[in-house]
Amino acid sequence: MLTVDRSLPTSLPVQIAAGMRDLVASGRLAAGDRVPSTRELAERLHVSRGSVVAAYDQLTAEGILLATQGAPTVVHPELPRLAAPHPRPAPPTRRSRPRAISLAPTSGHAGTIRPAAWRRAWREAAAAADQPVDKAGQPYLRAAVAEHLRLARGLPTQPGNVLVTGGAREGLLLILMSLGKALRVGVEDPGHPGLRRIIPLAGHTPVTCVTDGQGVVVDKLPSNLDAVLVTPSHLYPLGAFMPAPRRIALLEWAARAGVVVIEDDFNSELRYRLSPQPPLAALAREATVVTLGTFSTLLSRQLNAGYVVADTTTADTLRRTREVMGMPVSTVTQHAIAHLLNAGDVRRTTKKVHARLVERREILNSTVFPALRAAGARLKYSEDSLGVDAIVDFADAAKAAAFDARLARGGLTCGRTGAGLILSFGHLSDEDFAHAVSVLAP
Repeated sequence: MLTVDRSLPTSLPVQIAAGMRDLVASGRLAAGDRVPSTRELAERLHVSRGSVVAAYDQLTAEGILLATQGAPTVVHPELPRLAAPHPRPAPPTRRSRPRAISLAPTSGHAGTIRPAAWRRAWREAAAAADQPVDKAGQPYLRAAVAEHLRLARGLPTQPGNVLVTGGAREGLLLILMSLGKALRVGVEDPGHPGLRRIIPLAGHTPVTCVTDGQGVVVDKLPSNLDAVLVTPSHLYPLGAFMPAPRRIALLEWAARAGVVVIEDDFNSELRYRLSPQPPLAALAREATVVTLGTFSTLLSRQLNAGYVVADTTTADTLRRTREVMGMPVSTVTQHAIAHLLNAGDVRRTTKKVHARLVERREILNSTVFPALRAAGARLKYSEDSLGVDAIVDFADAAKAAAFDARLARGGLTCGRTGAGLILSFGHLSDEDFAHAVSVLAP
């Protein structure tokens, strides 16, 4: 439950102490619980014992730990819980719903940055001195994004190669306007419907590209494309990822064909079974790759802010277009996002979301999925995805109709694909998740 990262500028004792505080605050360590000895924890974390001793001394001085001669070190028995633990999903109950709950796949997750962290970020942003508006994005945010991509995604880039956008859709529009007019843009089929709708609005032609379980099939890509929009880290609809051989084949094809690869990098940090795959740009040598990111996945689905990362030449072209379009994100919002990235709130929130997704997968495996199979459904889900998306179909038409009726009575809607219905649970609030479980596993 505790990890350290030597690549961070924060010292190991400070990281260990902060991690222990989080465990106590979240309720995973309660008053009176024994904590590992300094030697034991040092071995687990592969750090020196001195680092753990320094962290424990700090926590003891704060009154969080209690160290007694000849007895194990424990969480102080008189310590009140520092913060209320994140609520577990309530037991499934039947109730009427005033609105529909969508189980269609979407970017983002249930739960965002803690309100206290947001308040700190907004206070700091409001108190910051006014600075000239940089239409490519304020330098402090572009530097924070570059550092985040280096640490979390394995993509070494410079702040000058990052541009701030008003979200993923506005970012894609910026890219398309910078590339030219009347472009033929390849899109995955099947693929996420969100961004592909922007292509015709920008005056370009979307061209469907055949996909399989590993992403776009390279040897079936049309030869007359100008660009191709792909989601290699979260393939629609179940969130599988494009393996390295396919990624390399795609990049080599793009370099030969002179096609720009636009990578929609949504949800990649939220994988809990595997570490996030690095963006295509980390592998590109000759191909032109533009990475499209959003802050809504990591921070809040209501936050319309994101970024684009490109090589120096492409970034210069994007910057000229950005100058004409203007900056859609306020400097105060940019400062607040930079604070959250630099303070480590994003990394801590991501770890908590991982834990919640694991919990939801266990609930689905023990309740919903068995109930669906008992009702005659065939299920398909990816072991490499977030683990909370499934495709459901029925060989029996009567059972399929009965399932549709159950969804309607429960106020649930879902996504649809050629293979059946798509049920996604990762983005739901705890209340909506509990209701969906009660409908699907009565």
